[in-house]
Amino acid sequence: MSKSLRQFLSEVEDDTVIIKEAVNPKFEITAYVEAFERARKYPVLWFKNVEGKEVVINLFASTMRMGRALGCTDCKSPLEVANRFFQLSQKAMPPIEVKGKFHEIETEDLSELPHIIHNELDGGPYIDSGLTLLKDPENGALNIGIYRHQIFDDKHLGILADPGHNAQYIINKYKEMRKPIPITISIGHHPGVYFAAVLKPKVAGKLEVAGGFLQEPLEITMSDKVGIPYLTLSEIVVEGFIEEPEKLVVEGPFGEWPRYYSGTQNTPVINVKKVRMKKNPIYLDIAAAHKDHLNLGVNLPHLATVYNSVKAIAPYVTNMRFGYDFAPLLYIQIKKINEGDAKRAALAALASEIATRIVVVVDDDIDIYNDEEVMWAILTRTSRVDNFVVLPGVMGNVLNPANYSLEPGKPKTLDNKIIIDATKPISGFPPVAKAPKEIVEKAFEKIKNLLF
Repeated sequence: MSKSLRQFLSEVEDDTVIIKEAVNPKFEITAYVEAFERARKYPVLWFKNVEGKEVVINLFASTMRMGRALGCTDCKSPLEVANRFFQLSQKAMPPIEVKGKFHEIETEDLSELPHIIHNELDGGPYIDSGLTLLKDPENGALNIGIYRHQIFDDKHLGILADPGHNAQYIINKYKEMRKPIPITISIGHHPGVYFAAVLKPKVAGKLEVAGGFLQEPLEITMSDKVGIPYLTLSEIVVEGFIEEPEKLVVEGPFGEWPRYYSGTQNTPVINVKKVRMKKNPIYLDIAAAHKDHLNLGVNLPHLATVYNSVKAIAPYVTNMRFGYDFAPLLYIQIKKINEGDAKRAALAALASEIATRIVVVVDDDIDIYNDEEVMWAILTRTSRVDNFVVLPGVMGNVLNPANYSLEPGKPKTLDNKIIIDATKPISGFPPVAKAPKEIVEKAFEKIKNLLF
């Protein structure tokens, strides 16, 4: 059976909350996400009646659930999921083109799609979960990515591709050639395809990478309307052209993954030509500026990249996670062999991912999944000036509002990175006061039924 959104939803029924009452697409979907987050719960939310349409959100809000999409049913930590993510990202598999009619409904505009406004200062409704496919006009390479698409009206969409993304390079090529740009946006597919779309570094050949994540070839079908493929098993497909790439309009604001607004931007306009939908389509949405957004776009792909980059340089690293599940803060656990090992691992981490701002390195006796224990290590194992290193003027993530520029009016791309070496000296430090580990484990087994 080919993998699809519906197939995966059937696998996570035990982690899904069905909401049958009518829900307003303006703010109320996000309000449910926030309400569950307040209780520290992150189930899939399946709305059965968003103005008569079905919407699924929060699919990526749980890292362990993302692991299930990777076939990592025995994973016990986010790092194991990240390692599985990295392994599958290396198993490219070419897509296969299939012919036929796979969507029962066809329209010429967006009127049948839910127009979701996520947060209160958003500039309008957005499609934020589209698997956007573009074709390089020079070499014919196909690329998918996830970009934000403001719905200006039922015939026109924006597309915001940040600097350095493949979409930006492809759009610029068409612009120089003065040619319209064919584009397809596939909404609602198996999570594995979304993993390929956000893979770091942003490389070409992502349809092949999607096959690796799916562990089967990604099926694509040629559009008879715009002349490039769309993803066959997606729930909804939007097809169109950027007819005047040089013509830009203002879009935004939109809440991004750091949970701040990125302001307004100038973007090209997509003219919608056709919309294909399955019968009773399930619209997959992403909870913008919430854990659903952060996990997919930042946490999982970044952790996979950082861990494997650091491990190649510093094999004494034993574990790693983002503190408070937020990518700018990274905890690294090491089994220190030499003084200086902590800073070496931290420097490797900062070099491998620009979103990381603060790296805390701890010994292997510290539980890095316990934020309080990491803070205890900082408060009791750091005192000397050289435990703290500030690296000014390093490239940072453009969406971080804390960034700065050296010249007024220039893009704020610079950040000050911080390393905190919270490891003990190899010798001469007092032991930790605690009962023997094996006795604590036996006591825990005895009281476990009382706790859970």
